[in-house]
Amino acid sequence: MIISCVHVPAQILSSSLLLITIGTKFEDRATTLESIDADETPDLDKQAGALRKDLDAAELSAALKSELRARIEAVQKKGIEAKKRLLAGRVDKCLNGVKVEVEQALADGKKSLVLNLDIGADSKASQKVIKAVQKIAPDLAFMGISEEEVGSGGKVLCFSIVPDSLMKETGLKANEWLKDVLDSIGGRGGGKPGSAQGQVPQCDDVDAIITKAESFVDDAVAVV
Repeated sequence: MIISCVHVPAQILSSSLLLITIGTKFEDRATTLESIDADETPDLDKQAGALRKDLDAAELSAALKSELRARIEAVQKKGIEAKKRLLAGRVDKCLNGVKVEVEQALADGKKSLVLNLDIGADSKASQKVIKAVQKIAPDLAFMGISEEEVGSGGKVLCFSIVPDSLMKETGLKANEWLKDVLDSIGGRGGGKPGSAQGQVPQCDDVDAIITKAESFVDDAVAVV
């Protein structure tokens, strides 16, 4: 009996083993991400996104890459949902604090208020803050400033409102107020005399923004 042996080049064997090794490493990384508690890891979606980027650039079999991509996307979705829950909790807590600060401003006879908030860079959350302020103090000029991630030095949301009564009394306009603040730190935004909103791509000194905002509005309402 004659047995025929097929010779497989060493280079092909080496390439196959390399693909298997790479695939195993990606599977291990995906498994690690899947085991992470999303509610305890705010940047899980970003970690998954980074792995997805590495996966897309890797040379793997189409079937394995498709399977891993689906697993990573599931982790990203879990991370995004957890981040939404976390932000909702931050916004609720922030709204309670805003109400206290606004009521104190009224008691002190203030016509304006600038607050450092913790609502991320969420424009929908800013609308909730605005409604809360207007309900308690409809004649108060207000500016909210919020970092996307506290202490990150990254994106900062800035929004302002000026009631008609104070606008007529002082000439203060929300869009001019916002522009003065954002121009000083390389931000951009827009709006109307009654309300305006914008962002700063990067900022590592939120206190400086608050000081600038307070200086502008104090000068404006001081003319009364």
